[in-house]
Amino acid sequence: MTLGLQQPPNEILCCSFPTTLKGVAREWFTKLPTSSIDNFKQLSNSFLHHFVKGQRPKRPADQLLTIRQGEKKTLRSYVKRFTRETLEVDKADGKVQLTTFKARLKSRKFVFSLMKNPPKTMAEMLLKA
Repeated sequence: MTLGLQQPPNEILCCSFPTTLKGVAREWFTKLPTSSIDNFKQLSNSFLHHFVKGQRPKRPADQLLTIRQGEKKTLRSYVKRFTRETLEVDKADGKVQLTTFKARLKSRKFVFSLMKNPPKTMAEMLLKA
């Protein structure tokens, strides 16, 4: 009975917090430098500062056209960068994402395989990639 009245320990709060995050918040959390947070208060303040005080305007959807898979870059690194940039775009339409993603691929073999069996959603595209 008294357990419900007590504040959970710092360690439990810090460990359980990331399990509640999705999307941009999850991305923010994974980019925190290792050992940069000492306690839950610091973690929650950092989160609030970034998402409440530090909000920056979203980028236009045509920003995705600036992303391309470099000649010496792996498909994995391209997927990761494209996904990260998509989180920064305002109202990124699924069709625009698919078209842009395919147009900026360097592997013609992969592009041809996509033409044979085109993905209908960006999630499907990412699974194929």
